[in-house]
Amino acid sequence: MREENRMTVSKNIDRRQFCKGAAAATAAFGALSLAGCAEGNLTETGEAVGSAEAFVANEKDAEWVSVPCWHNCGGRCLNKVLVKDGVVLRQKTDDTHEDSWDWPQSRGCLRGRSVQQQVFGADRLKYPMKRKHWEPLTGGDKSLRGRDEWVRISWDEALDYVAAELKNAKEKYGNRSIFYMNMANLEGVLGGVLGAFGGYADVCGTQSGGTFQYPTMPFGLVYGGLNDRYDILNADYHILWGHNAAWCAFGNPSYYLKHFKKSGVKYVFVGPEFNATASFVDAEWIPTRPGTDTALILGIAHSMITRDDNGSLIDWDFLDRCTVGFDADHMPADAKTDENFRDYVMGKYDGVEKTPEWASEICGTPVDKIHRLADILSCKNNCYFSTNGAPARNKGAENYPQAFMTLACLGGHIGKSGNACALDMNYSSFNRGPNLVQPVDGRVPWQGSIDMNPVDDVLQCGEMWNTILTGKYTYTGHHTRAKYKAPEEREIDIRVIVSDQHNFLQTQSHMSEGIEAFRKVDFVFSLAYVMKTDARYADIVLPIATRWEYNKNSFYDTMMDKENGFAHRKAVDPLFESKTDWNIAKGLCERLGVDWGKLCPDTDDQMWMNAMAKTTVMNEAGKYEPLLTIAQEDYERYNVIGTPQEGRIPLEKFLDDGVYRVKRSADDPFVHIQYKKFREDPDANPIATTASGKLEIYCQAKGDVFALINKGIDRYEDISPLPKYVEQHEGYTDSFTDWEKKVRGPYPFQMTHVHYLRRAHSDMDNLPWAREAMTNPVFINKDDAAAKGISNGDIILVRNDNGSFIRPASVSRTIMPGGILVPHGAGVRIDEESGIDKAGADNMMTSSCKETSAGLNGWNTTLVDYEKYTGNIELLPDCEWPLEIPLPDEE
Repeated sequence: MREENRMTVSKNIDRRQFCKGAAAATAAFGALSLAGCAEGNLTETGEAVGSAEAFVANEKDAEWVSVPCWHNCGGRCLNKVLVKDGVVLRQKTDDTHEDSWDWPQSRGCLRGRSVQQQVFGADRLKYPMKRKHWEPLTGGDKSLRGRDEWVRISWDEALDYVAAELKNAKEKYGNRSIFYMNMANLEGVLGGVLGAFGGYADVCGTQSGGTFQYPTMPFGLVYGGLNDRYDILNADYHILWGHNAAWCAFGNPSYYLKHFKKSGVKYVFVGPEFNATASFVDAEWIPTRPGTDTALILGIAHSMITRDDNGSLIDWDFLDRCTVGFDADHMPADAKTDENFRDYVMGKYDGVEKTPEWASEICGTPVDKIHRLADILSCKNNCYFSTNGAPARNKGAENYPQAFMTLACLGGHIGKSGNACALDMNYSSFNRGPNLVQPVDGRVPWQGSIDMNPVDDVLQCGEMWNTILTGKYTYTGHHTRAKYKAPEEREIDIRVIVSDQHNFLQTQSHMSEGIEAFRKVDFVFSLAYVMKTDARYADIVLPIATRWEYNKNSFYDTMMDKENGFAHRKAVDPLFESKTDWNIAKGLCERLGVDWGKLCPDTDDQMWMNAMAKTTVMNEAGKYEPLLTIAQEDYERYNVIGTPQEGRIPLEKFLDDGVYRVKRSADDPFVHIQYKKFREDPDANPIATTASGKLEIYCQAKGDVFALINKGIDRYEDISPLPKYVEQHEGYTDSFTDWEKKVRGPYPFQMTHVHYLRRAHSDMDNLPWAREAMTNPVFINKDDAAAKGISNGDIILVRNDNGSFIRPASVSRTIMPGGILVPHGAGVRIDEESGIDKAGADNMMTSSCKETSAGLNGWNTTLVDYEKYTGNIELLPDCEWPLEIPLPDEE
């Protein structure tokens, strides 16, 4: 395998020259930068100059094209590229109007501004490839997956090979031997093909939202059920519980935070580290250990209950009218036990009073800070609760969402101005309510559907690698679709792994076990545009075009700030021999005997246009109307069909601008307060998702679902209808071999993860600009480091029974003692001799089959140890690592 640290682009070459000499244009591309920079560019003849005039001369007849920043990062920002002769010259973000609070621009972050390096990188996959020592129908030497060389093959060969392997698996072992790693076919295109071919084994897990994602939150909260950004200005305190928008949703959410802070809103951050967002808003830090949030909440509740003086802390009127389950006098009609929240907190049922002292021992939060937070969250203050999914992505976090809601209920922080509580992450953080621009999912009907899959096997993310290795798993239904079943032990023989849009080997738990699973099966194939981890361990890799290279709608096109709608169109033709995923799917259909025309009757251009034509915008009367005016000549221009329509703006303006954003004002009719009518009259406006119509501090439906899916499985915990504390697996208390005597075990540190600004999950980790800007250290506490003789910048070895990695240490007091914070998604680079990963891949350390409930992804609960690295592996700065180029450039 050949590796080079080179990028590809030139400003004045034709397409053939570009494809032939792409990797040789390092200097030209390296000199290009963001819009407005002038140093180090080329003249028409390729000579380097240092003046802005060179830009102007070279950009004659170039065109700005709006392109998507297509990654699952949470920001959803505008990207535009300047294109000339099929080459992107430079890139910019939103400049369609003056930036203001009422009408903010949709500015991109360093990730989006670096996407050109992803599209035009020297490490773009150029040709279909097979592993050198792979053999059809046997797998050849499967132990070489991940370290073998690659051989170029033709598209016909590649698709013939893939089709033959799928047919062989179906004939010999049945369709349930084919494992499609795409989570209910939410994003990829191959799910429909495989469904029509007879089906596949699916996969589910709680993923981004953690335990907020099940059991469909029947206790009353809804995802994003919070207030509008204009109303947050009325809050006294904005509580950021585990939230780090400055890294995981950098665009408008960070701008909103800046405005809130400037307007006088005070900030409190709760979490194991004082992160970039907390620093950005100068928040008061309430430290708590990973996965112990429910214990902290119970300690706060105890403080409020025992210190309340005639409503000085607790909103008794709200609890009485709007909730059930707080005390014995307010139990729901469907309750199967007589336990209530107040008596549980006071220790009536288990003999353990949930005092701040009790909580502090578990969560590490000082007792005075627990009382302090109780005072802040009292009914005397207006408090806006924002949590992201991190506290819910822990083993033992099943009750965290309900406990979080209960804490807001105690202070009455729901349904009135300046007060709200819910999961508030990703695309419209800090600006909730009905979408003012309503994009339409333009994909084919079978995308996002499980109905076309005749096979009902659904592996759980937390145990899928173990399932492949052992041939056994526990079936509990399809949690992604809220289809829950009682546990059923099944045998299954996975023979083929299909990797479509995801990168499961990198992003799911227990990567070392996953590598074993990849090396066990008969065949693995992957669609990719760079060598993602799934592709590196595959047998056949098919190079796909990026979304800058054809008109395509995506799962994430409908997920954005509620005031935004984004446009995009093709900027360049597919590079090298890459094909669109639609063309790949069509080619497989022809070989598998599947009718592609019936499966997908529209072209990608048609689906792209359909989505735009159906996009609507809310008017001041609260009704939706078409956003776009589309004339007959517009349809003809793009060789699609449709009915002309009148809308708010012309299609071509939308495409040229790249974004439509509703201009707001403080007195417009779009200011939203979630649960306002419910709070005013809960009987007349009941909550539709709860059995009682009220917010359920005791929720029998929640308890019943967990009782169903956990039934009879010893490693699972009993989950109460109340938000009780659940013992973690591999959590803080498990770091002791003797908890009572506080005897430490072999892995005394709690590892948690952070979504890192350098990448979106594992995507974009190969971009040199981002790798230089964000160095990807691991973050450790200063006192812990001193005890181990570790200084800032030292290389440390992090290890447990699952794996190990080495990384530079970032030493500070922004991490709680006993904690280690690892950026999520680094592309694994294993030293084969030692087995040590050099990249800091977080899932080398996480475990599988140790969940506390079925379907739970507990990434943030991991025990490790670390020490100063003394081995002989040289660890270069990430920006100096050679790009991974599987095949040499061909002359």
